[in-house]
Amino acid sequence: MNIRPDRQGPIRVGIVGARADGFRWGSVAHVPALKALPDFELVAVASTSQSSAEAAAHAHGIPLAFGDYAGMLRHPDLDLVCVTTNMMTHFDLTRQAIEAGKDVFCEWPLAPSTSQAIELRDAARARGVRTLIGLQNRCAPEVAYVRDLIGQGYVGDVMSVVHQRANDQTSQLALPESYLYIVDRDRGNAGLTILGGHSLDIMDAYVGPFCDLQAYLEVLLPTVTVEGAGADYPVTAPDHVLVQGRLAHGGVATAHMTMTSAMDKPFHLEISGSTGLLAVTSKERLPPAERQPGIPSDMRVYGLPGQGADFEDLAVPTSYRRVPDAVPQGQPYNVAHLYQQYADAVRAGAPNPLDFDHAVRIHQLLDSVNEAAEKRTRVQVPRTPDQARKTA
Repeated sequence: MNIRPDRQGPIRVGIVGARADGFRWGSVAHVPALKALPDFELVAVASTSQSSAEAAAHAHGIPLAFGDYAGMLRHPDLDLVCVTTNMMTHFDLTRQAIEAGKDVFCEWPLAPSTSQAIELRDAARARGVRTLIGLQNRCAPEVAYVRDLIGQGYVGDVMSVVHQRANDQTSQLALPESYLYIVDRDRGNAGLTILGGHSLDIMDAYVGPFCDLQAYLEVLLPTVTVEGAGADYPVTAPDHVLVQGRLAHGGVATAHMTMTSAMDKPFHLEISGSTGLLAVTSKERLPPAERQPGIPSDMRVYGLPGQGADFEDLAVPTSYRRVPDAVPQGQPYNVAHLYQQYADAVRAGAPNPLDFDHAVRIHQLLDSVNEAAEKRTRVQVPRTPDQARKTA
């Protein structure tokens, strides 16, 4: 199989962040996805020490273990590097992979700030490497199916969209000290960047972008419990995010995301039109310690084709599945679709739609949310030239 013009065989992958101990998103989602896809070969893992790298390699069946990330980057037989560590390390690790001339995947968010995200995007362009951002829910079969249903007139003209995400982790769990950055507005700001970024991106995937918006960012849980400590930690990052505005393709939309709910609602989206309604919801029920706050799975589609009709369970046709049956359902499923989309683009010599350009656009969307909340006003949302052409 000639998956790349310069190499025979599958895309060879090195991963950082897939440790053997504790819950790691790289371990539960990326490793199973990559190992189930014939277009990829997971050949190396890097960690903070040689012993932890060897433990991860043994746990995941990966041939090469590197206790030094730079050492893995120097390995000549790697095509793609996957950065699945916590968000505070994304910028530096991704920059090093670009400088090494490797194609690079980075989990969302790409960087702590939009300016740094732009820096990475421009560096990748200059180096001529392909990029991939971890907003994989956009690749879910449900998204393509619902978009097709809308295009076929299932709901008529889209009139209103309501999106909800409720996460109960910070109200249920004591945070380890290493994770306190997520409740810090000047560092991780997880309520907006992680929960808000994933949520607004996938809403965009279903119904298109905002053209303008208003927003509220509120801190309603003032402290969180620190694991093993005698005192609580102050919360400065918003734990409630409310965004509403007009969609570029018509209609209005509201999105409400909360980090401190008493219950977990992984995903709920209602698309109401002039003649019908579509609802997308997640039935995922994972223990609090095993969830990624921005990333639901197991999404279901329901439809109401007209007034007076009964709701129908709309099973996604198997034709929308783009990965082998060996790919597990749940957390690896949409990740596998993301990687398969990348492999298909590599094979075709075509641009990858979920690259760092897309990451920068979502960073800029979050900047618009911040601006609207701070100024208590409606703001215009930046659009790419391609988006402007599609909505003209």
